[in-house]
Amino acid sequence: MWQILSRRNWSFTQKGLEERYLMAKQLLSLKKQGWSDQILAQAVARKEDMSDSRVGSYLFRTLWQLEKVHKTPRQLLQLLVTSVGMPEDVTGELVENQALVAQFYPELAPHDPFWWELSRIVNQAFPEQMMSQNDLLARQLHQLRYVISSQQAEYVRKHFKHVGETDSQALARYLRQTYPFRYWKKDYTIGSSARLHNKLKFEKGDKWYPSGYSSFNIKILIHFHTEFILDSQGHFLNEMDAQRIDEIGVVNGASFNYGKAGKRHWDLDVQPVGPHDPDFRNRATKGFRAPNRSGRKDSDYEHSYFNPQGFYAKDGLSSYQQTKLVVQDFKRLLKKRRYGVKTRTL
Repeated sequence: MWQILSRRNWSFTQKGLEERYLMAKQLLSLKKQGWSDQILAQAVARKEDMSDSRVGSYLFRTLWQLEKVHKTPRQLLQLLVTSVGMPEDVTGELVENQALVAQFYPELAPHDPFWWELSRIVNQAFPEQMMSQNDLLARQLHQLRYVISSQQAEYVRKHFKHVGETDSQALARYLRQTYPFRYWKKDYTIGSSARLHNKLKFEKGDKWYPSGYSSFNIKILIHFHTEFILDSQGHFLNEMDAQRIDEIGVVNGASFNYGKAGKRHWDLDVQPVGPHDPDFRNRATKGFRAPNRSGRKDSDYEHSYFNPQGFYAKDGLSSYQQTKLVVQDFKRLLKKRRYGVKTRTL
């Protein structure tokens, strides 16, 4: 510690001693997060501001880039979960959700290249099906996906949501301003299959929507990794939302994707749900099932996403068709400079 502090010269005045004491406190905190002495010494020598180490801050990015030279992908990821303060199992309680989201720099945007870099590092650290093994770091990283999605929703709300608006209106404004040119539209997709985010429960012939209201939920992806789920009323759905906790969010909410479409998405994002989902979500999702992909000639067509008369359908439209209507509503929001278009009420 004193060798690191010796990289800077402070005067033996009251102000100098106070600055030295404050720097020592900051360094102890950073060492506890896992940053190495070598990297901290470099930052001190460069007279970096050490006061804000939240994920995505200038200091975090500086230290992260320096550590990448010396640490393995797994060591970097351990540093990340320690910096966030990820427990062995999240509780889903609002106070904890807010505390975990607060560990991210508020200006860290959903389209920031840091997220794509993080995905590459996870991909390197967990080849094949390693993400689904009995591994504390894998469990923490899986649950971190829910925290990241909540942080990204909070970014949109903070920077793009006006008083009285829905999350849908804020997200539309964010996409319009972030991707103003047509050729940038390839960076995000609207209307990707949201089948797994439209779970229902069936008991004694009755159909139960989570949170008790009819909703057909849609998905918006940025570079496939960043994921937003919106319900029919224009609310973000998140397992660990930082503003409210509701059943529909826990059951059908968004989760950041480490993988890309295909096998690695299955390896890193789908299979780990079984072994690594937190207890609070396992309890909440009990009995809820997503529609299947059966065709008309299949025996379980009644539970199909595409059946207009099936269990998941409403008003003669399949769950798939209903979600397409909500997608159309959202695309109309994108075309409006003044977001006066109402979302579909079901």
